[in-house]
Amino acid sequence: MTPVLASIPQPTTLEIQEIVAYENVQIDGDQLYLVLYHIDFETLPDEGADSMFIFRLLDDDDDELDWATPFPFHNQGYGMGVVAFYLDPDDAPTWESSLTVELIGSPFADWEGALPSITLDNIVWNTGTTAEMQDSITSKVLEMAARLGDNWDVELVTTSQGVTTLSSTGATYFSGIIPYFSQVAPKSVGQYTFAPDWPVDPKPADDSYSTELENAIHGTIFDLSGTARSWGMSRGTLTAAIYYPIVIGLILMLIVRKGLKKGAMLLFWVAVVAGAFFGVPLVVTIIGGFFCLISTVWVFYKGVI
Repeated sequence: MTPVLASIPQPTTLEIQEIVAYENVQIDGDQLYLVLYHIDFETLPDEGADSMFIFRLLDDDDDELDWATPFPFHNQGYGMGVVAFYLDPDDAPTWESSLTVELIGSPFADWEGALPSITLDNIVWNTGTTAEMQDSITSKVLEMAARLGDNWDVELVTTSQGVTTLSSTGATYFSGIIPYFSQVAPKSVGQYTFAPDWPVDPKPADDSYSTELENAIHGTIFDLSGTARSWGMSRGTLTAAIYYPIVIGLILMLIVRKGLKKGAMLLFWVAVVAGAFFGVPLVVTIIGGFFCLISTVWVFYKGVI
């Protein structure tokens, strides 16, 4: 910190309002502490709160485990705000041991009177699985964001389809405070897809009609997947290669032996559509239908047959 030369009056409000601790937030044994504070002056100093105050996490011997400064995001960090301490398993103290958070004025400032300070050792402890802790942290972050938003008169949370997440402003603030924020509280930001609140018709997993048709013949006598794999080709290609020669042969036989003329084209239409249900790829069916349409127009209106 750089020295501050101006004479600074004592703050009118200096509070640590809440301390919440979480264990196993990313990996087993790590710890996260969220601290809600309130710092105010009759007239705010020119310097931001990050230059004027320090938060210290102390063990029962008053040894410093970690420290943080206010984030000068809104109102230079004055008013209500949040700071956080993150300790990996190697640096984390014994869980639920006697810890204290100290909020103290910068020793580099020229304070009017004694160095302002306050401590709080009332900590709410939360432990469980990583997934449980991330849900708990998300809930607390959203709660704190709502309180800060009311105090700042800034929208820090937003609600869509009944789901509350941080607004873009709230996400910017808390990601600047909480280490590994996107990992420890991923559900607090609105980058998730939620179930719609209107009826949706069930669809096959692939959401495509061709896949639905493929699933319909799977395991039936029309499923040539095994033979196709042994021949090194796709099931659809093999089915089309077998199906259409048979269909064309039958129609030619009916034309030659039964004298069917225009009726043969109607039978071909039925065969094209039926092919999709026998495993012919949908794209082949569509192409076959296109040529069938052209042939039908030619036959019926040009009198070829």
